[in-house]
Amino acid sequence: MVGCRETPHFVRPGSAHARTGPRGSFADLIVADRPIAGLSWLDYGTAIEALTGGAEPSRDETAPPRTRANRRAGVREYVAPQDGDGWWDYFRLSDHLSLSITEAAYRKDRWISVEGGAFFKIRVLLAGRLLSRDGSTLLVGPQAQLHVCAGARGGGYKIAGQVPTTLVVLHCGPELLSERLGLALREAPEPLRALAGPGLAAGVSNRVSLTPELFRAAQWIHASRYSVLSTVRAAYLEALAMEMVCQIVTDLSAGNSALSYGRSLLSRDRRRVHEARDYLSQHYASPPTIPQLARRVGMNQTKLKAAFKQLLNVTIYEYVLQRRMEVAAQMLVEAELSVAEIAYRVGYDYPANFSCAFKRYYGRLPRDWKDE
Repeated sequence: MVGCRETPHFVRPGSAHARTGPRGSFADLIVADRPIAGLSWLDYGTAIEALTGGAEPSRDETAPPRTRANRRAGVREYVAPQDGDGWWDYFRLSDHLSLSITEAAYRKDRWISVEGGAFFKIRVLLAGRLLSRDGSTLLVGPQAQLHVCAGARGGGYKIAGQVPTTLVVLHCGPELLSERLGLALREAPEPLRALAGPGLAAGVSNRVSLTPELFRAAQWIHASRYSVLSTVRAAYLEALAMEMVCQIVTDLSAGNSALSYGRSLLSRDRRRVHEARDYLSQHYASPPTIPQLARRVGMNQTKLKAAFKQLLNVTIYEYVLQRRMEVAAQMLVEAELSVAEIAYRVGYDYPANFSCAFKRYYGRLPRDWKDE
């Protein structure tokens, strides 16, 4: 197993590697070629600030525009040829918010170490697979994950080898919540509230719902190198990143409320709702009607609909649609099937209806997703 840290490798601006070659021809990127080992969250931010000229900003208002623009530049780390192909782009968007965009294909599983400290990360895997240390699957694109660290050990994950990977990660300090959003950490929704308490032994990762809004923001971040003027790209990325943070905080708050409601349900009713969810998870292509599902789990259908929504924060219909779209998106990337064949497999009688549903959910047609 090969590995690296979830931190950049740097080369100083003006070096030969930064100035020459087609891979170094991005106006808002400084190319990197050497590792900085063992960086903590604070050291990571300091290193990017120093590299992009932001550690000691000039107070001279007449400073050359290039110096000020350089502070908004990103850092690009290329995957070593012997390890695979692709790159990691890093942007320091504010004192408490950084962003990385990964477009890579490794020859072997690649371990990514996450240093300890107090921070949280939002990972949106657009394509590929992330694995745990033992090789079990954590995420299959498109899916999302929230990682919260308040201790000495951050943890890590593997990027699956032989699979093209597209990954967008927000690296956030707790001050982003308390200072930027005005949200006291002790009042933050779980699991973000852990940032206010005593340190955890290690970072904790939880899968979160990849809503259409979260997915589209991650897509736009990934496409920004083609779609946005380099001089405004950092501001554009910061706006999208903050949209993603606000979306996650809102969804977590709604989920915590649902959890509180769920605790008020009788244990047998919670068990029946989870049984219904698990059945739909496997039978999304041909789901039962609500009366049929209610009879299957032994619950009144009116109560089942209300409890399902409150406990899981989605309606029964929304859950089935979510499962169909997630499975379809995965098939479009990994399976050698036509759009029509995938439509039939996830439960649509007419491919045109599937294409319309997919476009409404993800903002793109299935053929565009498949061809990317």
